[in-house]
Amino acid sequence: MHHWLGLLAGSITIGACLVGTLVAPRRSQLIPLIGVAAGAYLMIRSFSAIVLTGDAEAIGLAIFFVAAGLAGGYWCAAAALPHAVVDSPRQAAAHMQGSQPRDKPALVILSCAEAPRYRIASTARVIERLVSSGALQLPTSAMPFVFLSEKTRYRALGGFNPARATVTGVADQVAEVLSSRVGQTTVAWCDGSPSLGSAVRDLAAAGHREVVVVTLGPDDSFATMDARRTAQSVADETGVRLSVAPSIWRSDDLAARLVDRIIETAHGQELGSVGVVLVGEGQPTAWSSLECGWTEVENYFTQRVRMMLVERGFAESTIRASWIEWQTPDVTETVRHLAALGCQHVIIAPATLPHLTLASALDLKHAVESARLDDTVRVVTLSPWGDDPAIVGTVTQAADAALDLLSD
Repeated sequence: MHHWLGLLAGSITIGACLVGTLVAPRRSQLIPLIGVAAGAYLMIRSFSAIVLTGDAEAIGLAIFFVAAGLAGGYWCAAAALPHAVVDSPRQAAAHMQGSQPRDKPALVILSCAEAPRYRIASTARVIERLVSSGALQLPTSAMPFVFLSEKTRYRALGGFNPARATVTGVADQVAEVLSSRVGQTTVAWCDGSPSLGSAVRDLAAAGHREVVVVTLGPDDSFATMDARRTAQSVADETGVRLSVAPSIWRSDDLAARLVDRIIETAHGQELGSVGVVLVGEGQPTAWSSLECGWTEVENYFTQRVRMMLVERGFAESTIRASWIEWQTPDVTETVRHLAALGCQHVIIAPATLPHLTLASALDLKHAVESARLDDTVRVVTLSPWGDDPAIVGTVTQAADAALDLLSD
């Protein structure tokens, strides 16, 4: 009997550890590999003992056990991946005891920047949100390969995404400018720690009774609104007054800066024949009914940039909006269209991307290559905003506006 148990346990272990081999970061990949080796040893040893009995029926049943165990172990591990999120909720009451009220409000900059390095938990948070919201329908058997794809993308980026470091740098500059009005500035992440809810709880524990939130990214998107709802619940629980700053993408100064960057890139070209692709990150179509205005905000910004470009000499027909993923038209289609209109110089401008993303770093180049343009067409891709002084100034202005409302 123990041979059958060993056969089943070994095959289940192999199936589960194969998933671990696919999704584990390189630095942790030895652990599932050891599991595969241990499972293989146990399975082969048990299978050999059954084969030695010479019973054909038993051997056939053993093969079935192996197949069932491999499939079962793989499926169970794959099904668990979207739930591989470790949260550590904290109770505010214990932290609030003895805290002294602060005389200045606190500032939280909310960002949906991707994690600096590939982590199973970070990827699981994103996939869980997509699946639970109906934005992504994914067979369980394919789940490990989604994680493998994300791991591969990080590797193509050199293993490190600087987005969060950039956001932190922007927050430091904003904190310096607003030091006379803000007592403490912190950054919260849509997917990661600290979350916005945790940040508000910690600030309440430190004695802050007023907190301003500025979103550096897709304002009013499904992800940011979900974070704000959680934060509002925490604020109600802890007695904090939460104020949300106006969207940075309604800033004319930011739009004017993007126009200047485009014109600087088009230096020496006849502006009327230059094609411009204003690129957005894109959101799943399933989120359109769940969002509270992100598409409207994004369209407002791109339309404002379009108007300014036309005023500076660009042709309206050669200025197009596009998205990196999820939405259409995509960048490939848009670049092809501009080339067909006769544009020999095309500028791809990430309009509402506040920082580098895996998609902007890897997919934009691939999208242009997929267009298979004639050699006479030159395509230049601008970098996302990063720590451009204009983004720092706009975040500061948005925080200032929210602080003014608190003081009224």
